[in-house]
Amino acid sequence: MNINSLKYLFFEGLKNVIKNKLMALASVGVLTACLIVVGCSALLTGNMNNVVSYVGEQSTIAVFLKDDVDQADVDNLIKSFENNSSVKRVNYISKEQALANYSKRINSDSAVKVLAEESILPASINVHIADMSNLDSVVDISKNCSIVENVVVPTNVTNIIKELGKTIGLFGTAIVVALILVSIVIISNTIRATVFARRREIAIMKQVGATDNFVRFPFLVEGMTIGVVSAIVAFFLVCVGYKTIVVILTQNSSAFLQSMFSNLIRFSSVGWGLSLGFLLGGIFAGVVGSLISLRKYLSV
Repeated sequence: MNINSLKYLFFEGLKNVIKNKLMALASVGVLTACLIVVGCSALLTGNMNNVVSYVGEQSTIAVFLKDDVDQADVDNLIKSFENNSSVKRVNYISKEQALANYSKRINSDSAVKVLAEESILPASINVHIADMSNLDSVVDISKNCSIVENVVVPTNVTNIIKELGKTIGLFGTAIVVALILVSIVIISNTIRATVFARRREIAIMKQVGATDNFVRFPFLVEGMTIGVVSAIVAFFLVCVGYKTIVVILTQNSSAFLQSMFSNLIRFSSVGWGLSLGFLLGGIFAGVVGSLISLRKYLSV
């Protein structure tokens, strides 16, 4: 086909959208709804992973040191922790600081005096974990050090976070894949109704010698147009809805929840990727739906 033919078929496809505006509107509505659900699922999965990571970062490994250890050995241990990529930050708590922290939590001067005289409270290192999946590597550093007396690891929290992270990842991926397949099926059925209403027109075109590509091209343009319009509408609704929800969550929460919700994905950081995904997904669903719907009626 030459350029003039392509122009003619392209505008014919756009005219078909206008002529069949009710069917086109139904297709846009269905595909927009599917894209919105897919986008929301992707954002929910990403935010749940961020929240799980944030909760995991609040857990720390408490490394209690032996009495009368050399400060150089303590510094070396701290450097070993800091050099581990799974560690977010390290806090050293001296015996004096431990006593001061404990005295703030109790109202017994005699108990504090006994603890100070006996020097019971040990110095310790609090290791804040950035990646809970590599917790064992951090624990191994502590266990292999001679100046360490005891290590307290939040095992239950760690296991829950690991399992929750895996479940969210698998569940989110399954939802997105399933919804993409559902979108293709629904849009193909919707466009099939449009093609069925024009089956006589297609049959006449085939009988006068029109090639399959000549017949197919306007429908592809129609499907792409529906996909692009659906992507624009879906992106706008998801953008407005997501920003509104984030504002509500961050302004009407406790201090802890506000700090947790502050780790939610910023829409500006994923907007371009989401818009591109919507655009490609909408065009793909429209084109595939058109091809599936036309297959039967091209066999004339």
